[in-house]
Amino acid sequence: MEKNWSQLQILTNPENFELVTNALIIQQITGIENLNHDRGLAIYLPSEQLTKDWCHQLQITLNQLGLTDSAYQLQIIANVNMHWGQNWAPYYQPVRISHFMSIIPSWQKDLVQSPYDILMDPQESFGSGEHATTKLCLQALEEVVNHQESLIDVGTGTGILAIAAAKLGVKTLYGYDISDEAIVVAQKNFNLNCPQEKFQVAVNSLLDNITNSAEIITANMLEEPIRALIPQLAPHLKANGHVIISGILETKIANITQLLKQEHLAIIKISAAQGWGCIIAQKERG
Repeated sequence: MEKNWSQLQILTNPENFELVTNALIIQQITGIENLNHDRGLAIYLPSEQLTKDWCHQLQITLNQLGLTDSAYQLQIIANVNMHWGQNWAPYYQPVRISHFMSIIPSWQKDLVQSPYDILMDPQESFGSGEHATTKLCLQALEEVVNHQESLIDVGTGTGILAIAAAKLGVKTLYGYDISDEAIVVAQKNFNLNCPQEKFQVAVNSLLDNITNSAEIITANMLEEPIRALIPQLAPHLKANGHVIISGILETKIANITQLLKQEHLAIIKISAAQGWGCIIAQKERG
């Protein structure tokens, strides 16, 4: 049975778009559309998910980030025609990550120019990899990967970080996510890009009950699960292993770095873009 979808419009001035986008991502929304004439932003959700409680939580998040109630208006359009390929495909164009890596929509294969380019089949639930946190993680991977053999991607989502790692030469790849749907999407995207490689992907909450260890652990998630994950990192890292963490608001980086240091993870580099931060840390010699 086909889902009923609703559109939520956040009507506000363009100078508030970045803040509203951050609030939506905190609410775990990544497919965000600009309304015509820059009237505001819009998202699509299954009608049963777009409840008064959901909207109220979004308002709380917006207020916490500094947007007053008078600066925006929420408007719900019920029973919209939501066909992913027709509605969203025209909005996606190649995204340059570095001088030799780009994210390219899967229907634009002819634009692939580098063996490091990543084809993605964007999904309304998991985004296309365009967000600043994904770019920061990919750039961090380019810096960190240097003949390492293994990587664990926690909260794998689209699988984009595992795909990038495979293209950079990492051979043993594990991915975990709490969503059954994410696992299917991640495996599909990985097979599209790296059909000769193996990606061991499974439903799991963080690293609970996981016995694998790796030389690199990536986690592009929201602050709350990042905080829960931090005590699990060092036990799952091989000697001198690296951690790449993003999904953290730039204003919260100091708090997260302190937690990492308490777990004997030395901070190697901090980067930021569009209000979001990314941390590279390394397991201290024990």
